Amino acid sequence: MSSTMYPRRWGILQIINMGTLISTLDVGIVNVILPNMAQQYDITLAQIQWVATAYLLTMVALLPFLGKISDKWDRRHIYSFGFLIFSVGSMCIALSDSFSGLLISRCLQGVGATMIMANSQALVRQVFPDHERGRALGMNAIVIAAGTMGGPALGGILLEWVSWPWLFWINVPIGLVAFVLGLRWFPRAKNKGVATSFDLLGSFLLAGSLCLLMLAAEGSKEHGFTLSILAEAAGGVLALIVLIWYERRLPDGILDHELFRNRTVFIGNMSSFLMNLAQTATLIPIAFYLQSVLGFSAWKTGILMILQPLMMGIVAPYAGRIRDLYGAQFLIKSGAALGAVSMLVVACFPSVSQLAIGLQLALFGIGMGLFHATMNAEIMSAAPETKLSLAGSLLAMVRYMGQIAGIGLATLMVGRMGLDGGDSGEISLLMRVLFGICCMSCLVVVGMVRTLSLNRPSSIESLTQSK
Repeated sequence: MSSTMYPRRWGILQIINMGTLISTLDVGIVNVILPNMAQQYDITLAQIQWVATAYLLTMVALLPFLGKISDKWDRRHIYSFGFLIFSVGSMCIALSDSFSGLLISRCLQGVGATMIMANSQALVRQVFPDHERGRALGMNAIVIAAGTMGGPALGGILLEWVSWPWLFWINVPIGLVAFVLGLRWFPRAKNKGVATSFDLLGSFLLAGSLCLLMLAAEGSKEHGFTLSILAEAAGGVLALIVLIWYERRLPDGILDHELFRNRTVFIGNMSSFLMNLAQTATLIPIAFYLQSVLGFSAWKTGILMILQPLMMGIVAPYAGRIRDLYGAQFLIKSGAALGAVSMLVVACFPSVSQLAIGLQLALFGIGMGLFHATMNAEIMSAAPETKLSLAGSLLAMVRYMGQIAGIGLATLMVGRMGLDGGDSGEISLLMRVLFGICCMSCLVVVGMVRTLSLNRPSSIESLTQSK
């Protein structure tokens, strides 16, 4: 089905990008301020990770629910009010005077971010025809990179001048402006999704299982594999099994049968999960390694880490345009393969040095630029018209599940990289092993994408809808 051609679609895209920026910025910005938070509260990396994880878990639990709501109701209002809630959550974080209050405020912020992310990809699909979708999502990928990965650079630079609460205050005016613009400029038409039930139990099982698995991963670094830690891990696995069993019997669950039967949607989401796992699992230890082992300042760490979003931002729009003209298969495979090569740079270099880390960040940024813009366009183009928000929610949910899994893997491998930095030789070895695992993750993506048959986008729409 072709999308309606909106004359102001490129202006609408900028508002969508503003939502993507504000909801992903804090995912990246928190990564570089975690050491400062850990020092302030006198806790380890494994404990302070919950500042990042609470945000992601909130999104994972609510994305399918809000995706279904958005396919039934007015997507414009849900998206716009997400800005308002996000701004309130950011203000509460900045004003928090305790670690528990910080986590609660972070969850509120996550609710607003979920309302935004549940609809961003769907709005792109709604206002852009297929032959322009890759370019639009390529521009959106720049914003994802600037938010998620540029956050550490921005955070590192600003921490030289202000305390970390100010990094959340900056979200408040941006969110309020976007709230007003969204109500004014987003398409007003009601969605035409079919009436479905809301799978609250499935969302609870998904969030509960991930929470238990994260508790087990983090607790194992503090206390080893005790009976309680093993019980938490078993409970998480059991909850996942129950979720899969339950969803197979439910026609309209969070694991939507129609979407998962679509081969492009299924493999695309699994590939996105593995790539985001590799990205997050390596990014957080790099921030700690540069500061705790190599002795970098927060400012210098931020400058070096800007390599990844910079390269992704340069490559993504060109990749999206090439996809629109010639197809996505080669671009997606090349992106995943470059990701694997980048991991080998750290895993096989004579030493885990500044040069190795800088080269890895640059190569992986190029790979993600090739991968994300093209794969996201293929997934959203393959999604049914009546389930655009649900498909976009699934894509965002899988991305954040990959990030949660990456946090868990990083915690399991290098969780002792805390306040004192630990033994540098042992940490370097664990870093190599971690990057080797992430290399295999990228290679699995290459293999999965080879099984897909991705056609060149049709340009018929441009002939029938021009002017």
